[in-house]
Amino acid sequence: MARLTTAITFILAATAAAFAPVSQVSLKAAPLNAVAPEKQIGVQAPFGFWDPLGFIARGPYGSPEENFEHYRAVEVKHGRVAMAATLGMLVQQSYHFTGFISPSKNLAFADVPNGLKALDVVPIEGWCQMAVVIGLHEIFIKQREGKAPGDFGTGYFGFAMNDQGAKQLRGLSAEISNGRLAMVGILGMFASEIVHNGDVLAETKIFG
Repeated sequence: MARLTTAITFILAATAAAFAPVSQVSLKAAPLNAVAPEKQIGVQAPFGFWDPLGFIARGPYGSPEENFEHYRAVEVKHGRVAMAATLGMLVQQSYHFTGFISPSKNLAFADVPNGLKALDVVPIEGWCQMAVVIGLHEIFIKQREGKAPGDFGTGYFGFAMNDQGAKQLRGLSAEISNGRLAMVGILGMFASEIVHNGDVLAETKIFG
């Protein structure tokens, strides 16, 4: 239980920074200090520009625009990870990879439980491999200087990040919204799993 609580505490702390103010009007390929935080994508009803603790105005990263750029990059990254985690929780409830996650320990993918219980089942070597892959991603795939947060130069579902068309703005706005919902959703799943001491999806009988 202590291990699970530590994991939840870490996730909560990491996700808290992602809920800094967001936006709706425009995303520029030019440096973000050309656009006020109140005018950025993600400022949506019912809260609008929501920064009750003043992280944007008094943050440690420079001007309000620079603070916003940092917190938005954190929000986008956390949102993407949370969306993948939420989808993974749902998929793993009814499907596992075939084969072995650890042949030397005779541990199959099907033997790994869903959710936080996997922390005690996956061998430490597996976690180390995941940490190395994530670290390499952080080192070699970087945010491009002067570009919008989340722009790694790989495009975005068929259109360039600097395309200011309505399709792009709608897509990026949807990503922000879905990422926020996924952050709340995955934390809710973890919390419910701890409270009920079991598989939250099975407990609620969402998937059989």
